[in-house]
Amino acid sequence: MTDKSKNKRLTRESWVKGAFNTLCEEGIDQVRVERLAKKLNVTKGSFYWHFKDRSELLDALIEYWNDEMTKTVLENAKMFHGDPVQRIFSTLRDIISNEKTKHDPVFRAWANHDPKAQKYVEKVDKLRTSFLTDLFVDAGFSAEESEIRARMLYYYVLGEAYVTKKESRAVRLKRIERKAEIFTNKS
Repeated sequence: MTDKSKNKRLTRESWVKGAFNTLCEEGIDQVRVERLAKKLNVTKGSFYWHFKDRSELLDALIEYWNDEMTKTVLENAKMFHGDPVQRIFSTLRDIISNEKTKHDPVFRAWANHDPKAQKYVEKVDKLRTSFLTDLFVDAGFSAEESEIRARMLYYYVLGEAYVTKKESRAVRLKRIERKAEIFTNKS
């Protein structure tokens, strides 16, 4: 039985995106080479063209999460104009509009059982909170208060990824301006 699609060659990114979708839908235990090859309708040889083993794929997977869900937010934020409060508002709107924390729960669940993934999640958390801290410093808060506000905002946004599945994105977006005002209130 020869299937022409079994002879196609996928890109490394195709494998990573396939692994990302599998992780998000089924969990890390289902991110397996043979299973992915079947889902992508290719041979396992295609996988080994791009990765030496599953561990390398998992490293690429977590890097993809960081690139897509963190680095894009930071890059977009560089283009936001206005005062620091407006930039915080714009950053929140970007995160919620593009559901940048939607996949955090599955990556954090994975990190609970994998020390390597845990280190990477900690690195992402540090990068994100550092970015937010800088925004609050720009808004005129002390370094200590900026860090506290950044962490509170970060934990709030992450918490929404876990508990507000009932609220629509539209409802969450309506509340962004008020959230930004609360987090930047100096009184």
